[in-house]
Amino acid sequence: MRPKAILILTAVALLAVACGQAATSAAPPAESQPAGNPMDCAPAQGEPTTIATAKLYVEYNATDEDLGVHGAFDDHGYSELCVYDPNGVQVLALKPQGLLKDLTMAGIFFESREPPVGEFDFDALKRSFPEGQYTVRATNFDGTGLTGAAWFTHAVPAAPTILNPAMADEEHAGEVVVPTTGLVIEWADVTETVDGAPVTITGYEVIITKAEHEDPHGFSQPVFDVHVPPDRNSLSVAAEFLEPGTVYELEILAIEESGNQTITVSFFTTQ
Repeated sequence: MRPKAILILTAVALLAVACGQAATSAAPPAESQPAGNPMDCAPAQGEPTTIATAKLYVEYNATDEDLGVHGAFDDHGYSELCVYDPNGVQVLALKPQGLLKDLTMAGIFFESREPPVGEFDFDALKRSFPEGQYTVRATNFDGTGLTGAAWFTHAVPAAPTILNPAMADEEHAGEVVVPTTGLVIEWADVTETVDGAPVTITGYEVIITKAEHEDPHGFSQPVFDVHVPPDRNSLSVAAEFLEPGTVYELEILAIEESGNQTITVSFFTTQ
């Protein structure tokens, strides 16, 4: 599992996932959210501005066969933030408390739990998180309002196929030995979704992580992380990054135009 750059918050964060909840209408206006939502945000004062970042997308790890939902909601600073699905059902509510109450939050990136597909599969994902516009409503640090929307789809890319180096799990990483200089990562084009439908890939991400590193908090763990355009199928790895006789985790991510991404994971050892 790749390192997670998750903001650690001393705030009250309520995640209310709408699993199988029925709804009959489109997302209502801010002043009339559906009854029963756990923590609706207060109506904004004056004309709201558009939130700077609002993202909601699927991440599928095809190697580990697990599935989850990620999101990012950023601006200059908000004292509360709510997200509603296309049916008006609340998905996320944030309200900083304690030391963060006056300082507020400029943003948050979150990852849901990623259960194995035997527990939470694509059909369950589609039932729980309908496609469409997820409405954002928030209150700025100065009391003014923020609004926006995150588009969410079920178009999840098929798994990238790693061509070089050879594939191996962590237990067999020693069987795939590569040089510390001149290493080129190669993969095949991803042209369809996990359902076999056409897909628009906007880029690939290559992540190489040193498997073992002596840092109790992981802040300095060596990571080589590069995004490349969708017409690329290879990436040279900087020799300055790789250490001899070391095990590395390799991840290739195919990223679809709505942000949904699928990961293939492998391991190798340097000479």
